[in-house]
This record gives sequence, C-alpha cells and structure tokens, in this order.
Amino acid sequence: MALSEQDIEKLEDLLFSEDLEEEALDYFGLHGLVSAAIFGPISINIDTIQTIVFGNKPTQFSQDQLNHFNHCVELISQELLEELNLGEDISLPFLEEEAHYEACLESWCVGFMEGFFFHEKSWFGKGEDVAAELLLPIMALSGLFDSNEFQEIIKNDKLMSQFEEIIPEQLVDIFLFYHSD
Repeated sequence: MALSEQDIEKLEDLLFSEDLEEEALDYFGLHGLVSAAIFGPISINIDTIQTIVFGNKPTQFSQDQLNHFNHCVELISQELLEELNLGEDISLPFLEEEAHYEACLESWCVGFMEGFFFHEKSWFGKGEDVAAELLLPIMALSGLFDSNEFQEIIKNDKLMSQFEEIIPEQLVDIFLFYHSD
C-alpha cells in the first residue's frame, strides 16, 4: 500500500524540521534510502534508518512522530517488496513528479547513496566491478560525485536520460546480484 498524500505531508513536516540539518533527506530521499535497504546486499533495520536520517537526534521528536516515520518506512518497504515479489515494475515516486522531476530524482538517488555509504564495503564485497556497473546510473544521477570521469558522464545528456529510464530495472538487477546464489 502506497503512502497517502497526508502521510507524506506529515512525514515531510518531520523531515523538514528545524532541528535537522538543511541537507536532511526529504520524502524522495527517504524512499531512495529504503530502496537501498531492500535491494542492496544487507538489510538496514528501522533504527539504523532513523540514525541515517536523523543523525543521533531522534530523541528531539515525539514518540508519535517517530511512530509515523516508522510506519512510512514500513509502507515504503512493503510496497517495494510486493512489486519485486510479483514481478511488477518498481514504482518510484519521482516518476510521478512533473514540476520538480529533476530535483526529486536527484533526491531519491542521494537517499539511495546514503544507504550505499552506510555499509559501502558490503556493496563491493561480492564483485566490485559488477557492483560499480550496477550503481553507476544512480551514482551519476545523484550529483554527489564530481571526479573527471563523472563529469564526462554527466555532460552526456543522452546517457543520463537512459540512466533515468533504467532505474526501476536496475533495482531488480541489483537485488538479483546480491540475493541470488
């Protein structure tokens, strides 16, 4: 079951709290983080997701706010797992955005990369070259990397457009790489 608009608004009130840093994840970033937790090599539990999102400051929020946060993470997780298990296209929230598509896409990718950075070693443990290839579209679209190699990729509009289109299928490939033997 997808999050309702009301759930998202209440979640973003929490994520945009003045108590959090300006670069804290928004709804799209949280969705990306949860996606990394689902599709990546290791499971990331709710307490760890809270730490990634809130730092060491979740105590500044009420139990009701944290319960809502946990509820939203659980709903996002359930939806992603259901789509994966049913062989359906993975629905990503930025695909539905028109007005701020680029910013929402980048935010989702940044969130996914937060999940990657949490335990980077495990992402490369099964095969560094394959992992790098699988993660390249998300890494490039995140805007987090500014090496010369990434600048060349980012300047290639056709390639970046292809990267945007393949993310749902890429997530399935990432999952299969890490979870099939």
